[in-house]
Amino acid sequence: MKIKFLLLPLLLINTAKAQITEKITIPNGITYRYADDKVNEKAKKLLNEGLTNTTKYDFLGDNLIIGPTLWKRFKNIEDLNNIPGNVIFHIDGMEVEGKAAAKLDDSKKIWDAVRKDLSGNYQIRKANEDELKYYWSTISFDIDEPLLILQTEKHRYILNFLKDNLKLLWLDEFPLKNAYNNPIDNKVYTTDGTFKTYQNGNETHIVDKGNKETKLEKIIFLSGDPELKANSSVTDIQSVVEKTNRIFDSLFKNSKKEGKIMVQFKLGKKKNEIEFAVKDDIDLEIMKEFEKEINNEKYPHSRKDTIQFQLIYKVNSYNETE
Repeated sequence: MKIKFLLLPLLLINTAKAQITEKITIPNGITYRYADDKVNEKAKKLLNEGLTNTTKYDFLGDNLIIGPTLWKRFKNIEDLNNIPGNVIFHIDGMEVEGKAAAKLDDSKKIWDAVRKDLSGNYQIRKANEDELKYYWSTISFDIDEPLLILQTEKHRYILNFLKDNLKLLWLDEFPLKNAYNNPIDNKVYTTDGTFKTYQNGNETHIVDKGNKETKLEKIIFLSGDPELKANSSVTDIQSVVEKTNRIFDSLFKNSKKEGKIMVQFKLGKKKNEIEFAVKDDIDLEIMKEFEKEINNEKYPHSRKDTIQFQLIYKVNSYNETE
């Protein structure tokens, strides 16, 4: 009886402990360590105070790193650009700028700029899968909570605190792309999250100038993940890309002119539609043959609802940075 009596309280304690950690979905390949909810709640409280009280900087220390997406905006603020401590981030083979403040006064200047960004209501929460993927691509260490997202009407700030003293270590912004101007059908597409873009087979959030080349620049999905998974497959989409790449390479590899080509696929259950657009000085004779050969190919259909994506090609051109 004594053994049972001891095991029951132990079971209750373990169950209670399991209930005080809010779980999130962690993408494959990312190392993420949870903190007790009490620690996270304390970090949230400090953050709230730092947002609402202009004299409160309790969660700031001497050292603060600004990630590449936020620094892309903040570097245009003269008072912040003069802060010493430039940082270069290496993301997917690209070099992008950041900032590393090493004085408390400089950390305060950075936080004051965040306060000025705020308008209306805001939400403090844990990160979702897309935000974790982006943050993981910028750092060279494992993720430890507290990691919080400060979501406003226009921005999603990423804040990573040190667990031991709850000082803010890292401040960045998720590169939210929830609007896309489509030149083919002259529409603006919007989404609650972000349009997924792929380069060289990998999802990317940051696009650099790259090299002046003739190749597939990127793939943009205008259908969301649920629609793609329900109506198509990776194999089907790869087959479309491979067929289009083969035709593009055979026709444009020796072209001397410069420009961009957009090929938009709408894969339906019974009918597929393909539309084209060009930019700059594309060789129009080659383009006619390109359209003809693309339209002569057979492509897979969707299972039920139409899915839509675009292939953007560059001909003797650089990438379009965002």
